[in-house]
Amino acid sequence: MTATVQQARKAISPVWDHRVWGPVLKIVLGYVLIVQVLLQYLFGRVPLLGVGRGDHIIPTEIIILGLVYGSLYALIGMGIILVYRANRIINFAQAQLGSVPAVVALLLIAKRGVPWIIALPIAVIGGALLGGAVEVTLVRRFAKAPRLILTVVTIGIGFLLLVLEFFSKQWVGGSLIDSVSLTFPTPFTHFHWKVGVLTFRGDHFAPLFVVGALVIAMGAFFKFTDIGIAVRASAENGERASLLGIPVKRVSTIVWMLAATLSAVGVFFTVPLTGLPLDGFVGLHLLFIGLAIAVMGRMESLPTAFVSGLLIGIVDQAIVFTTNKAGLSDPAIFVVILLALLLQRGKLSRAYELGASSWQAVKEVRPIPTELRSVPVVRNSLTVMWGLVALTVVTLPFWLGDNHTSDATIGVIYAIIGVSLVVLTGWAGQISLGQFAIAGVASATAAGLAANHQMDFFVTMIIAALVGAGVAIAVGLPALRIQGLFLAVTTLGFAFTVDSLLHREYFGWLVPKSGNLVNRPILWGVLDLGDSSQLGPFTITADAKFFYMCLSFLVLALLMAHSLRKRRSGRVLIGVRDNGRVAQAFGVNLARSRLAAFAVSGLMAGIAGGLLAYLQPAFADNAYPPQRSIELFTLTVIGGIGSLPGAILGAVFVVGLPLLPGLRDIDQIQLLTTGLGLLVILLFLPGGLAEGMFRIRDSWLRRIALKRNIHVPSLVADSRVEEAELQAEARAIAAAAVTTEVAEAIQEGDLTHVIACPACGALVPVSEAESHEHFAVRELEETAR
Repeated sequence: MTATVQQARKAISPVWDHRVWGPVLKIVLGYVLIVQVLLQYLFGRVPLLGVGRGDHIIPTEIIILGLVYGSLYALIGMGIILVYRANRIINFAQAQLGSVPAVVALLLIAKRGVPWIIALPIAVIGGALLGGAVEVTLVRRFAKAPRLILTVVTIGIGFLLLVLEFFSKQWVGGSLIDSVSLTFPTPFTHFHWKVGVLTFRGDHFAPLFVVGALVIAMGAFFKFTDIGIAVRASAENGERASLLGIPVKRVSTIVWMLAATLSAVGVFFTVPLTGLPLDGFVGLHLLFIGLAIAVMGRMESLPTAFVSGLLIGIVDQAIVFTTNKAGLSDPAIFVVILLALLLQRGKLSRAYELGASSWQAVKEVRPIPTELRSVPVVRNSLTVMWGLVALTVVTLPFWLGDNHTSDATIGVIYAIIGVSLVVLTGWAGQISLGQFAIAGVASATAAGLAANHQMDFFVTMIIAALVGAGVAIAVGLPALRIQGLFLAVTTLGFAFTVDSLLHREYFGWLVPKSGNLVNRPILWGVLDLGDSSQLGPFTITADAKFFYMCLSFLVLALLMAHSLRKRRSGRVLIGVRDNGRVAQAFGVNLARSRLAAFAVSGLMAGIAGGLLAYLQPAFADNAYPPQRSIELFTLTVIGGIGSLPGAILGAVFVVGLPLLPGLRDIDQIQLLTTGLGLLVILLFLPGGLAEGMFRIRDSWLRRIALKRNIHVPSLVADSRVEEAELQAEARAIAAAAVTTEVAEAIQEGDLTHVIACPACGALVPVSEAESHEHFAVRELEETAR
């Protein structure tokens, strides 16, 4: 029996490992197992979760519809792969790069009467120009930054493009648009074919030919053109390509233009089939599907990504058909992402170790040096500062008023989730884009206990915290095998899954029953958090009381995190983050340490979720969208993901800034703070607002030490390190300029007529070298002496 298995494996191995037919065979096998066996059994013979048509056979027309949508989804995944191969980052703005020009072109068709044949070049050229502009103006400025920072930059770019998409709908389509009346006539609309019970228009079949032509054209471009070969060379090894004279920056711009063009074509052909969500955004869900396709393509193979897109489209439509519910496709895609990452763990782990992520930007904030703590001016200044902070926080509800106190409470709750991200991402190095989803599960649990069973507030909060810890551990199990940016993809998939499943329809036993409200508690039978109270001449409203309650839990979370960091457990987390192999050599259990970090952060997120349950009396099914998890991650990065004050500063910036009187009435101000604010802060302060705050503090401490003639070695070392970094940066810029000029000289064939000066970096013609100041004989003699 064993010999037969080995012979069969040997016979199929040439096809299974083939560069082209291997992925096709695997995708076909996956289709048979997932669609024809698993889906039809679960939702056919044994309807899962109480849903399903009870039909055993998925009709042909559903398969065809899946192929149509899957071919368009594949374009998003192929764009993600292109950017990943060129920059070694996951581009979270990929779908938005295409949605902006495509939406503008489609609105020109629907509202302005522009012919389709003219709108298509607008979408394609607009996508290429937008992709190139983003790369030149934003991505290139972070070319030397760690991969983690550049990936976060793409999240900020995505938020900016969401703002641009929002305003483009108003500029092109008007302030009020009737989504029902929007139609997008194309040259193919009048063609009709009926397959089974579905009637297909020409708009369904045109994408198959367009995408097929694009795939063939891209294959020829990368194989037969000089630019395509340069793109492939840069993707393999950018430094080696640069030494060979390939203009890597120009190649990167071309890659971003190609990726944005693919997304623009995908969105342009998808929206006429699915409709334009005028009250939402096109790109986020397409990004999720594109990430699944890119992961199935191993982040490197475009043909595999194309075939994977076809499979994802079939799975998506098959689930919609068998369950009659579109929301269940997201959990299925999440399972596909998880399986694809786990099966490719070895390859993706090597990519992670080669620089897919880096923690150089996570800077630890040291306390005030011991030499200066007892200095009166330092001690008195700290007392005054903390006093002002405490006074501002305590009086915040009074000068914000009833209308905005609840917004400040949300900021406090977000700060608690930010603290949990500091522990998980800043200290343990595990990237999570699903932290708000963890809080959402805890919130639903707390709301159900409070509304359905009238359980005590503190018991409910303890259970919510434990639920958050348990869910975080379950989410963190893949972290034992998947690391870095790829873990971020799985946590984002979890966020989409929670958004799709955490409804009364599926979890009616957990969430509050219809009509049951979550009433704010009466603590110890004395303090009623649901009613106003009189304190002397001041009236403390119910919202103000709940604000103070949430503030006390924020203090508790800060104390927990501070205690963890000061103990051995905190030092272990830092060691595991920086170099897991070295930490393991010292007897550290990596799996246990990572799961402990997930548990602690989940505990804090569960506390925040429990407070969210009491913030609003009615439970809403759509209260935990996946974009909120991304916003909270960027909030923490803005503040400084390596320090606890960063979580507070990020919440103040993102939530508090829109509460200022002059900014309250600006549309989409929160998207601007999370998008534009993120990019500006990361450009100047990679460590976030906390880095800027502590730079100011250390500069002030240096002046005090100099004035009082106190020698502080740590502050002196910091200043010298900063000077050395500035000098190194200047030398790198000069060297880069010389390299660029030399590369251009190589391309022009003039390298033999110039020589690079090692002192100033200038390229000097050989005929003028004798008169150059650094090449003069006198200069050389003085240098020799």
